Amino acid sequence: MKKFALIILSLAILLPARAQDTGSVVPPASLCENITMTATSTGLIGLGLLAAYQPDVNSWAVALRDEVVYYNPMKLTFDNYLQYVPAVAPAIFHLCGFEGRHDFKKLVLLEGGSYLLGSGWLNAFKYGFAKERPDSSKQNSFPSGHTFTAFVGAEIIRREYGEEYPWLAVAAYSVATLVGVMRIYNNRHWAGDVLAGAGLGILSTTLVYWALD
Repeated sequence: MKKFALIILSLAILLPARAQDTGSVVPPASLCENITMTATSTGLIGLGLLAAYQPDVNSWAVALRDEVVYYNPMKLTFDNYLQYVPAVAPAIFHLCGFEGRHDFKKLVLLEGGSYLLGSGWLNAFKYGFAKERPDSSKQNSFPSGHTFTAFVGAEIIRREYGEEYPWLAVAAYSVATLVGVMRIYNNRHWAGDVLAGAGLGILSTTLVYWALD
């Protein structure tokens, strides 16, 4: 994940900004919006922690996993690729002429910064909590990295294009949610891992935009 973020930041430095266009074409997010998204994302992380470690809530997550394993006829691996769709989409939208909030270089810097900040927290949580995956394959289940990746991209799309093209934001969040659902379906993550991954993705993006927008 850190390599992915560094690639994005490198693009911002090395690519001749196709748009030496304009900088910010829409006013930055309001204080109220940033506070709301920070509260929402920390709430998701908190729910994820409860689902992972509070016995009563965790029993629900275990029961969900048992149902998924019982009724799951086959593994579907497209979530390994789908997680990157919201991540690469903002740059593609910009290059295709969709009018976003920032020019190309600033967009790439904001996206790279969001992934870099969030991936640091992600790895700290994964190896700090060392929670076993539901399929017992590794001790790095909490939080879900795939879900984190997808939700960073979705939140960037919402901020960059949501005001002008709200359907893009809805589509991006739908894709990110599907990624999270598939991580549970494939028995790779607990429900709490997915909630925390989503919250972490939104939080890191919110803080980077708050600082740099």
